[in-house]
Parts: sequence; structure tokens; C-alpha cells
Amino acid sequence: MKALGTLTAGLCLFAFLFQARLPAVVPAPDITLNFNHAYHVLEEELECDTCHGGAETSSAGQDNLLPSMEVCGDCHDIEDEDECATCHMDPDDPEEVPRIQDYSQKFSHERHVTAGLECQDCHEAVALKEEVGEYLLPGMLECQDCHDRKNASLECESCHMPEDELRPPSHTPDFVHAHSDLARNNAHETFSSFTCQTCHDDNFCQDCHQGDNLDRLTHPLNYDVTHALDARGNERACVSCHVETTFCADCHVDNNIMPQNHGPGWAVWEVGGRHVDEARQDLASCISCHEDNAEVLCITCHADP
Repeated sequence: MKALGTLTAGLCLFAFLFQARLPAVVPAPDITLNFNHAYHVLEEELECDTCHGGAETSSAGQDNLLPSMEVCGDCHDIEDEDECATCHMDPDDPEEVPRIQDYSQKFSHERHVTAGLECQDCHEAVALKEEVGEYLLPGMLECQDCHDRKNASLECESCHMPEDELRPPSHTPDFVHAHSDLARNNAHETFSSFTCQTCHDDNFCQDCHQGDNLDRLTHPLNYDVTHALDARGNERACVSCHVETTFCADCHVDNNIMPQNHGPGWAVWEVGGRHVDEARQDLASCISCHEDNAEVLCITCHADP
């Protein structure tokens, strides 16, 4: 197949999917037409541009790229009325296939063709269709994934017009206070479904969830005293915000908070103490706290004679 292209996706494009403005499967009206893509593509081995010749130069989502009857006439005898039933379920009242008119105004097939994309990169499922039905168009996740892999633009304005409403229905007026459950459930899922990260990067969250903003909101009163239980039981939840291990180490050092095993007998002059065995077994654990002061701390006892 010759190159026809894929959809220029913006990072916030999933709103079209939620609002039925640019879904991956667009419901089509009742159609009284027989057409088998699989037969024409796989058996007759027709190229895409045989029927969709205007796609390679199309620069707007509203362009009509469906073939006219004259195009069909290049292969079929459309002058023979006895042949009308080959395509039309009701030959006495033939109807055209409804055109796609609500696609992104900024979408350009031509731009994607120039970038070297092939028809099947975006329309693979269409070639397998055996009857007329829903329009199978690239969805948000497919577009975003492709743009991410090819370092193409992920900005909203790449596809959206200024007047487009990009917020999904879940973003109700109180969503800023009610979003936590949704964020916990899907913030770290992959492309299997829409996630917070479809539109928002980590910095977006950090603008609200950092410093004094956490007090009494994300972390309750006295959390600095009780957080050890959460840290032991669900370390992955902690590192979603506190990626650097130095966050823990800095606070523990500043407040002279020692691990439970750092009690009497942990480090004994000339003898060594329990820390010797611990260091031999898991030196990385020691370094997680003592990376910056290891040279000074260790040299006190471990200096060459």
C-alpha cells in the first residue's frame, strides 16, 4: 500500500474520545451499501490510492476522501442498471456513504505521507473489514504512542482548535478535590486505557502536591511520626512522589533519627560491632544514607594505621 498517513495527535486529544468528537470507532448512520474492503485489498490487491486518490494531498480533516461513483466506475459497469444491486441494497433508491465531517480540522494526510507513514500504519483494521459499518479511525492512544516514538509534537494545539473543549466529563467542578481516587487507580497504568498522564505530566501534579500544600491534605496530622508504617507497607506509593532516596536520608540525618538496628553495639571501637556484618551483606543499604558522609564517618575508625 502507498503511504496515506496517521493522525497528528495532541497530548490532550483524548477529550475527543470521551466527548464522541474523535473516537477510535465512529458510529455510522444506517447504510444501504454493500462493500468489502478485505476483498478489494487482499484478493484484488488494489492500492489504497486507487479509491482514495485525494488522500495524499489532503491537508484538512474535513476533506472528502471517500470514492465517488465515478471512481467505482473505473472497475465496475455503473451504466448497467442490472449491476446496481452489486453495491446498493436498494437499487431503486441508492444512497451515498455518509461523509466524515467532524474530524480534526488540523489533520493533514499529506504531512504524514511526507513523513513516510504507510496506510496500514493507521488503517490496518480497515483493510480487514468485510462490510460497511463503523468508521475505524486512529484513536488517541495510537496517535500519542506514534508521536511519542517518533518525537513528533504532543502539544494540544497540534490537533485542537482554540474553541475545542478538552476536558473529559469526569472533570466536574469539584474534580480538584475528588480526583484522588481516580488518580490512585490509573495514574501509572499503560496505554491499555486513558490515564491522568495522557494529558498531565508529573510536574503538573507537583505544582499542587509539594511542600506545605501536603499538610493536612495528602498527609494527615502527625504523619512525620506515623509514616514509617506506610513506608514499610507500601514503598511504591511513597516513591511516586519521593523518587530520590535522599529525601528520607536528609530528614533522618537532620533530626538525628537512627534506624532501629543502630542501637548499642552497632559500632564499637576496635571491635567493629554489628554494623560489620550488615555492611558486608548489604553495603548498598548503608550507602543509601551515608553516601555523602561515608568518607568522613568511616575514616574515623577505618583509617590506615
